[in-house]
Amino acid sequence: MRPVLIGTAGHIDHGKSSLIRALTGTDPDRLLEEKQRGMTIDIGFAFLNENIAFIDVPGHEKFVKNMVTGSSSIDTGLLVIAADDGIMPQTREHFDILRLLNVRRGLIVITKTDLADTDWTDLVEEEIREFVQGSFLENSKIFRVSSVNGNGIEELKQYLLRLPDERILSVYEPELFRLPIDRVFSSRGYGTVVTGTVISGRVRIGEELELLPLQKPVKVRGIQSHNLAVNEIGVGHRAAINIQGVEHGSIKRGNFLAVPGCFKTSKLLTCAVNLLATSKPLKYNSVVRVHIGTSEYMGRIRLIGPDRLSPGESAIAQLIFDQPLSAGFRDRFIIRQYSPMITVGGGVVLDAMAKPLRKKDQATAESLDYLINCEGTDLISRHLDLNALKLYSERELTLRFSIPPDRVRNVLAELAAAARLVQIDKSWTSPKQHESLRNNILNVIREYHRKYSLSMGISQSELLEAIKIPLELINYLLKQLADDRRIKISGEKITLFEFQIEFSDIQQRFIETLETDLKQAGFNPPDLREIHQRSPLSEKDVQLIIAFLMDESRIVQIDRDKFIHREILDRGGRQIRDYLTKNQSATVSELKDVLNTSRKWAIPILNHYDKIGLTTRVGDQRELSNE
Repeated sequence: MRPVLIGTAGHIDHGKSSLIRALTGTDPDRLLEEKQRGMTIDIGFAFLNENIAFIDVPGHEKFVKNMVTGSSSIDTGLLVIAADDGIMPQTREHFDILRLLNVRRGLIVITKTDLADTDWTDLVEEEIREFVQGSFLENSKIFRVSSVNGNGIEELKQYLLRLPDERILSVYEPELFRLPIDRVFSSRGYGTVVTGTVISGRVRIGEELELLPLQKPVKVRGIQSHNLAVNEIGVGHRAAINIQGVEHGSIKRGNFLAVPGCFKTSKLLTCAVNLLATSKPLKYNSVVRVHIGTSEYMGRIRLIGPDRLSPGESAIAQLIFDQPLSAGFRDRFIIRQYSPMITVGGGVVLDAMAKPLRKKDQATAESLDYLINCEGTDLISRHLDLNALKLYSERELTLRFSIPPDRVRNVLAELAAAARLVQIDKSWTSPKQHESLRNNILNVIREYHRKYSLSMGISQSELLEAIKIPLELINYLLKQLADDRRIKISGEKITLFEFQIEFSDIQQRFIETLETDLKQAGFNPPDLREIHQRSPLSEKDVQLIIAFLMDESRIVQIDRDKFIHREILDRGGRQIRDYLTKNQSATVSELKDVLNTSRKWAIPILNHYDKIGLTTRVGDQRELSNE
């Protein structure tokens, strides 16, 4: 059974710690300073039984960040209000924090009833009912207790013992193990020990974990829960974990223990944020304090779209931090002003692998609503549909949505069976935009044919530049189009299936003349400048025809502006082979005479024969290649 983790919330000196002590017999004030000052400074813990734990948090405004640390992992809020005081400033702020962290179940306890008469307590209860109207506590039970004389304690205790049967499951519960660290110490004979509440997944003794954001591998040596040694522990449990592989001095509150390789560290998060109705407006690029997990981070909030966020409003924003942190998909956080330090709002992480967005990217931001509302199969399907020009691996989806690899694999298989996505090698994408992409490719090729009617086709690199999609995806689409007889692929050239080059009479005569001239010239052909001078065609047409003849292997380019007819090169190759068979080696001058060419042409021609593997250069000599 997943345990119930109850977090106290309320103003300083409203009796939270005393209430827990009366219920459990445990004093949650564990620090000497807390006992001396008579108030809770740091979070404390106590257990009602093996399935119910309390997190006692400080009420003083100076220690609200510790209150957030405790509340970040609770599923049941216990709002404590003293009968003699009623609702006070930290009552309101703690209550706001519980709501911002999406705590969905709770109860209210009016303490110190021994200090107020019944009529006054009735007024306090009426005020509380009005205060919580419209919230998760609207219909919750209200208990009246006194930790001094014990009135109401047993009734409250019996109610709490029934809570596990009534537990409300979270809408989105990832299964990858993660524990935000709230304490770290060294124990003699054990070494480094960290404590925290498991917020997702399970871990066993002997398993490897990763310490984030330090990205250090650690090994679990031992686990304790509720002061008992256990072999494994799961979500919702308080845990003390003895780890091996890192000194306790390098760990601090706010670090995470997590499944290796499944969570990224970043200084940038894309989030949905909302302001409290009672807060002040929040301006673009304001410096804020962000409480996420068990730590506080300084950062700037950059709203996507508006210049400022008014009280009660929501928006998509990016949080830019001073230091790297580790966050998971849909992690909740609290936003507090830099100064004065008051809670102004909160939010939920939508992208822990975010890329920077511009302020004017409001349309992009508004399209992210599915990251808030969709679940499981629909979440991944919608993400792939909206990013159909990208390819995603199983690992990328695990990192993006904090979903275990085996569950990602099952979802992908389910979507593929329903033809809702396509597998390309080891990656996946949506078929949603494939038809429009196919048409786009055909249009690009068609336009290329219109502009370059004498070309043998567009190259793949030119097509990639025009389409701008991943190479694996364009290769997949090209194969589809070729199989459907919509295009032809010849080496690096791509044409429409029905495309044929059609030369005009003057172009055809130029081709015949050029081939004749190159054959007659042998190894002393005209260079490119001379070819242009002899041609009646434009320079562009000459270049396209030369490219066509090269694609047809009728002429060969042996230097930047030097072309020789294929028949001449084949004949020359036979002549060189015969000569070197008899003489074993020859100089450039000797082979120049064999080919009956000038020195100007001899070197690029012989370099060509070296390149195709006919000859090998050895010093100043050339020999037949052994290959």
